Amino acid sequence: MILTLIALAALVVITPGITRFAGRASGWPLAVAYLGVAALFTPTAAEVMAGNTPEAAYPWIPRFGVDLALRADGLGVVFTYIALIIGAVVFAYSTKYLPHGRNTSFYWLMVIFTFSMVALVLSNDVLVLFVCWELTSLASFFLIARSGSPGQAPALRTMFFTFIGGLSLLVATGVIIAVTGTTHLSEAIGSPVWAGQPEVTTAVAVLIGIAAMTKSAQFPFHSWLPDAMAAATPVSAYLHAAAVVKAGIFLMLRFSPTFHATPAWNILLITAGLFTACLGGWFALNQHDVKKLMAYSTVSQLGLITAVIGVGTEAAIAAATLHVIAHALFKSGLFMMVGVVDHLAGTRDLARIPKLRRSAPAAFVVLIIGCGSMAGIPPLLGFVSKESLFTALGEAPGGPWAGWLALLIAAGASVLTFAYCAKTVWGSFIDGSEPEPRQIHRGSAVMLTAAAVPILASIPLSFVLFVFDNPLDQVVRAAMPESAGSVHLALWHGFTAELLASGLIIAIGVVIILRRSRVFAFFHRATPPFDGANVIDGLNAGLRRVGHGLGVFVRPMNSGPYLAISLGGLSLLAICAIPLVYPSLPPLEQGLSRPVDIILLILITVAVLVLCTSHSRLTTVVALSAIGILATVQILALGAPDVTLTQLLVEAMTIIVIMLVLQKLPRSFWRYPKRKQSPRLILAIIVGAAMTALTLVLNGRRERSDLGRYYLDHAPDISGGKNIVNTILVEFRALDTLGELTVLGMAGIAIVAVMSTVKDKFIDPPAENIPEPPRPPWVSIRPKGTTAYRAVHEAWPNVIPLQLTIKVLGPLLAVTSLIVFWRGHNSPGGGFIAALIGAAVIGLAYLSTPKDRAIGPPRAPLYLIGSGVGVAVVTGIIGLLFAGSFLKPMHIEFAGQHWTTSMLFDLGVYLAVLGLMLLSFNLLGVSDSAATPAGDDVLTNGIIRRDVERTRERADELLYGELSGPMEAIRGERPDRSRRSVETAQEKKVRATSTHILHGDPPVDGEEEA
Repeated sequence: MILTLIALAALVVITPGITRFAGRASGWPLAVAYLGVAALFTPTAAEVMAGNTPEAAYPWIPRFGVDLALRADGLGVVFTYIALIIGAVVFAYSTKYLPHGRNTSFYWLMVIFTFSMVALVLSNDVLVLFVCWELTSLASFFLIARSGSPGQAPALRTMFFTFIGGLSLLVATGVIIAVTGTTHLSEAIGSPVWAGQPEVTTAVAVLIGIAAMTKSAQFPFHSWLPDAMAAATPVSAYLHAAAVVKAGIFLMLRFSPTFHATPAWNILLITAGLFTACLGGWFALNQHDVKKLMAYSTVSQLGLITAVIGVGTEAAIAAATLHVIAHALFKSGLFMMVGVVDHLAGTRDLARIPKLRRSAPAAFVVLIIGCGSMAGIPPLLGFVSKESLFTALGEAPGGPWAGWLALLIAAGASVLTFAYCAKTVWGSFIDGSEPEPRQIHRGSAVMLTAAAVPILASIPLSFVLFVFDNPLDQVVRAAMPESAGSVHLALWHGFTAELLASGLIIAIGVVIILRRSRVFAFFHRATPPFDGANVIDGLNAGLRRVGHGLGVFVRPMNSGPYLAISLGGLSLLAICAIPLVYPSLPPLEQGLSRPVDIILLILITVAVLVLCTSHSRLTTVVALSAIGILATVQILALGAPDVTLTQLLVEAMTIIVIMLVLQKLPRSFWRYPKRKQSPRLILAIIVGAAMTALTLVLNGRRERSDLGRYYLDHAPDISGGKNIVNTILVEFRALDTLGELTVLGMAGIAIVAVMSTVKDKFIDPPAENIPEPPRPPWVSIRPKGTTAYRAVHEAWPNVIPLQLTIKVLGPLLAVTSLIVFWRGHNSPGGGFIAALIGAAVIGLAYLSTPKDRAIGPPRAPLYLIGSGVGVAVVTGIIGLLFAGSFLKPMHIEFAGQHWTTSMLFDLGVYLAVLGLMLLSFNLLGVSDSAATPAGDDVLTNGIIRRDVERTRERADELLYGELSGPMEAIRGERPDRSRRSVETAQEKKVRATSTHILHGDPPVDGEEEA
């Protein structure tokens, strides 16, 4: 059993490699692999068919008693085979349906979904089940969203509904664990506590029912399924016919042993199921798009299955499972037949599809058989399963009248089923106009064969129904452990009420076919003016209006009211609370104040006043830097060298980045009238006074905490390192550090993502839009040709001292970075500080270039960030596999040195921080002005042009490598070959004997000073 999941997990890993070499033909090896996995699962299935329930458990979160527990029973076997076999057929179909290319996202997400689905149906732990449930939701979301712009809104609406179901299941999971005291699914389901707590049982039953209904597209959550038809047809054939919608059905069947006798469960499922069956059938007849018709027909069929599960008897469970199998066969094939028709006719619109029965007779026959099985025409498998459903509904709880009413409603829904099946066949192959020779496209034998396999399987299966007896027995045994009955299927049961209902349905269906033009026209006129997507969009619009109204005080361009409310409220709270809590506070600790604190307070106060009163942005940055440096001195005075070094380096790097961004902003701030400034000044004084009072009152009134003492006393012995700050970050609280590291990485990726979705003209306006060169300098300078003139108007003389300095300082900083990294476990240092020192080398290199050029290969920053986060995660996995806990460090003595895996984790921190800083310099420091001295700017015919990379081009190169210019795409489209740029010659640095400044000759690219 575990080998089945391991094999699927291996497929998840190798699928991108398969698509790289096989392209869309990757469906063939993946189909074979799926069949191989099904064969690998067969011994487990055979054991289940023998009446056993094999189990396996592997520790996952031992502290909380959570295991990766697996259990195979009749339910798990049926749904596993559906996922694997139908998946193999769909993969074969996809080899001709998909466009040429790798199609990596399709195949990879499909394999991920299959892994999640199989793990879901075999899980024996409620937490594992919930995780797998969410994985199926995420995979289906991405499979819909990958369809491009048409799939984005449907994917979000689908995620909205599955979020409701996931939240409901999460709450139910928490209640189940709290009530039963276990996370093992089989123990929780069979727990006797449910009988003694009917209120809790009812609540959990409703929560599970809602979760299952969202996944199985039951009213009022049904609209996501037709909406999801924006996905490719193979996705619909697999997820929306045989997999994701069956996850909801599986959940109902899995919890049926606990809730089948709960009235709320019976009422909810039967009522919602029958209503959905009728609603889906009606909406299916409203459709012109044959694919959406199939989607609504799926909604209708799932409604019947849901209602039957709600009945909760042995016959109902067997009938629901049989129809799950029949539906997976005919509906997956019918969805694939929609793709065949689309390829033949070039459209899915029933009003435009020509007569295809002569052009594609084989497809015509396959479609008739598939629709016949769905309509319940004998002797197909769909007829047997539909009869079983009718029989089960006749046993609905509530008395004989309830059974007859349920049977009557199901029969009415089946009439609609017959009608939309007829509409599909006649609309696609019979009633259209005569096709023109060029109107019919060439079909694919592979696509037709793949679609025919599951459909034609219903013919022989209906004559060997005994093969289902034992599997359905095991399903009933799994769903109702106390059951002792046996299932026996037959094509003929004699003259029964169910047979009479089937005969009436077929008779009414024949009348509908004969009067189809009027019937279908009526349903087209009866189409509601809105659908589920419109309802969701309306709710979304209403919530947006409410949010817009509530967001008056938090708008980005009007932060004053927001700050006044939040900071003013906090200040009011502080002013009111301090007198109340002050009498009960312990006394201040002795020796907290030093003379240097007063000096630093005065200096910081002066810097803050300069910051608040200056109108120059440059002066403000200098004042901000002064505050940071003075705060660093304060930290050093407190005896925290690690934090001091970190603060100093962060301050330096931050100021450099701010200065690079400053070139894109006006030189001064807006001047506001005094009537606006006065209230702000008063608020600032109040807030400052309140925060100062809070700091003085609440700080310095307790000794070192117990946790702090624990670290001081035990951290060196546990970690083998003397630098407690570093060991806390990379060992004791490594998970927190990993989260922060991931945030840092995502910040860098977010910068690139935002910049790559804004067109170049909006980030860096072209020089043609600037009517005149920049204003003359504010101070007079010496005439042209002098050193002073070159220092202002030309960049290269200013960078030569930096180029000479970095030749010596660069290697020293690099070596210092490595030393600080190496010593971080025992002395002040570590990966973060070392990375900032390394970033200083990058900063100097960036500032020393006379032209605005990126440092290093274009994609290096993202590679560094990804590698850093990856190394940190791999370190955690190593700890999980070999030490029993994620990120738990391992220690070893080797060559006279103490080695620990936390050093590998620190390397991940180093790489990610270095990549983020490199990205910041390269992307945020791009010159903005059309006449910037950092580029080759020329004045031609009164127009200033520049020969430098712009922000958008630099962002695109981070993703795709060297390009010839910025892209215009805003939705992630890849550049074509014409935009690929050959690498330019690297700029040579000057030597120590340079005389360029003396003679006024700029260095030439590609040449080195002799």
